[in-house]
Amino acid sequence: MTESLPSLEGATLSGRLFRFPEDLPDSETVLVIGFTHAARHDVAAWKAALKTKAIPYLSLPTAAQDTTPEAMQSVAQAMRNHVPADAWEEVVQIHRGGESLLRQFSWQANAFAKLLRVSHDGCVTSRHDEGPFSPEVLAAFLG
Repeated sequence: MTESLPSLEGATLSGRLFRFPEDLPDSETVLVIGFTHAARHDVAAWKAALKTKAIPYLSLPTAAQDTTPEAMQSVAQAMRNHVPADAWEEVVQIHRGGESLLRQFSWQANAFAKLLRVSHDGCVTSRHDEGPFSPEVLAAFLG
């Protein structure tokens, strides 16, 4: 059975509203998902490796419990202070759907990034959700 991405709602760091899977790019994209502040280092390692290989990705800092965009504004502002402005459209802060992701994929909100490679319609073609980044894990994920 093919897994599909649940409905997610968020906003890019530049403020553009984003809905998944409706607003996914036409090409296959890797979603790099972090649920905790502690996951930021693992998320950064994955993003750097994907960028080096020119693999399209979106970074999804995700609230583990559904909230409002307004409740996430202070975190968004802090991220804008550290993320270059030309990368703000690659970061989509998810305020609705995190609970569904955790439940659907049996994930725990921990210090590791969760990755989903998805088609433009939200079908999951591969996933990684155990342990930290490594070149070997990246190779297996990209298979």
